[in-house]
Amino acid sequence: MLQRTRSSTRLSTSNDNKQQLRSPTRSGTKRRSTEDSENLPSPPSTPTRRQKINNTTKVETPQNVRNITKELQMAQLQSPNGRNVYLKSKGLSNNDNNSNKSNTKNKQEETLYQKAKAVFRRTAIPSRLIGRGDEREQMLAFWKEHVLANKPGCLYISGMPGTGKTAMLTEVIRRMEDDIMALRSHRVSTVVVNCMSVKEPKQIYQKLIEELSPAASIQQDVVKQAEELINANKNKLYVVILDEIDSLITRDQDVLYKIFEWASLPTSRLVLIGIANALDLTDRILPRLRAKNCEPQLMNFNPYQVSEITSIIRDRLFSLIEDPQDPFAPPPKAVDGIPAPLIQANAIELCARKVAASMGDLRTALDVCRQAIELAEMEQKKKSAAPAPATTVLGEQRNGATLPAVQEPKVTVVHVMKVLNVVFGSSTTQKLKQLNLQQKIVLGVILVMLRTCKKGSKKDQLVLGKFREQYSALCSDTASAISAVSRTELNDLLTLLETSSIITLGKSKEDRTRKIQLNVQENEIAQMINDMPILKSWMDENLQKLGY
Repeated sequence: MLQRTRSSTRLSTSNDNKQQLRSPTRSGTKRRSTEDSENLPSPPSTPTRRQKINNTTKVETPQNVRNITKELQMAQLQSPNGRNVYLKSKGLSNNDNNSNKSNTKNKQEETLYQKAKAVFRRTAIPSRLIGRGDEREQMLAFWKEHVLANKPGCLYISGMPGTGKTAMLTEVIRRMEDDIMALRSHRVSTVVVNCMSVKEPKQIYQKLIEELSPAASIQQDVVKQAEELINANKNKLYVVILDEIDSLITRDQDVLYKIFEWASLPTSRLVLIGIANALDLTDRILPRLRAKNCEPQLMNFNPYQVSEITSIIRDRLFSLIEDPQDPFAPPPKAVDGIPAPLIQANAIELCARKVAASMGDLRTALDVCRQAIELAEMEQKKKSAAPAPATTVLGEQRNGATLPAVQEPKVTVVHVMKVLNVVFGSSTTQKLKQLNLQQKIVLGVILVMLRTCKKGSKKDQLVLGKFREQYSALCSDTASAISAVSRTELNDLLTLLETSSIITLGKSKEDRTRKIQLNVQENEIAQMINDMPILKSWMDENLQKLGY
């Protein structure tokens, strides 16, 4: 019965199709041809069980799909969160594979050099501070005794430049953030003010008002307004950090006495932390503090020793190592007996001993390491450009055995010695010769400014802001072979020149008004420029444009 119904359905369907193929002459339309009827789709039919089996066995995955699946399986990786990550693979010949390996190796070395130079910048913030255990414990004890215990107090931190005063205080504040957030008895507000940012000492009161309450309007009596603002809320404690506090020295020292007295009152809501270079500031300039029982707690940072500088350099080098399984994991700690990457152990010790014997300024040690890395990077680029002999790649299998992937140090004692000779003990001519091209360009811009200033009798124009404008103007010509660097790189160049004692950057309330003092003769810079044809043509062209 069911078969008869299906056959009748098919018959009626075929009859309908025939009627559709026939065109009625009444409508006047054109009769369809046999080709049109053949192009029409056939009516759907239900396949039998045997047809289903045959069709299933005939279905095959296309060749290109199989190839892509195979490549994805070979390039499958495991992500840190457990998900599968696929990398697009590509078939390479032996020559392409070898060239790709060398390019990858060169890119990895360039990336390592860039990371190392960034780590040794003065402005770089390390993940952890090495050494200074006694100072750290003393600073933590003061913080717990006064800030967490809701008691006023004052601390004076002294030490030579580059001894880690500000860095240690920053780390202590970062470590105590969780404890401050957990407080229920009072709230803590921390304010950091660089006293060099005020034009005169008495403006520190207005600066404090702006930092403590930005919405407050400045009144006529700023001293009284600042004191009332500090003591207004009994459930709030203000921690005021005054960096370069010796900039507030006046003839009668009224400003310093007033601020220290605020923090010494029992009912005060102020914790004062002053930072300066002078060790005897409170005894020499503020002798009446002891008589008024307002003497602050003293803390001195001594210059770094050889072992401390060595440990800091090694720790920053070990921070370059990343865990391939967990890129976001903290860097490994430096372990005695394990060589640090990139710089030889003897080179690190040489740098540490030389810096510790001079001033113990850690910033100088970081600058020496950074310049030594730049020298090694230039040598490596020259070696990479030259055709290298057929050598075994690190980690390559030979005769079925895997060689240990041991990377030789790139920065040696020779590199560090060259930088130390420039920084500490070579003649001026030798120092200028060993500068790189960008540093010589900076000196060329300063020479142009000096000559134009002398011509106009305006030597006061040799300040940092005017220098940046002049540098951008002289190095902005796209047709010239001399190109300008970024703002950060320009600051690094000035810092390295100051480290080499070629220039001196003065202190000022604002960064752009800092004066630049040249510590070498102008004719020595001119001779250095004349020895390089590219610099000589660039200098002559710029002087001609300026009408000199």
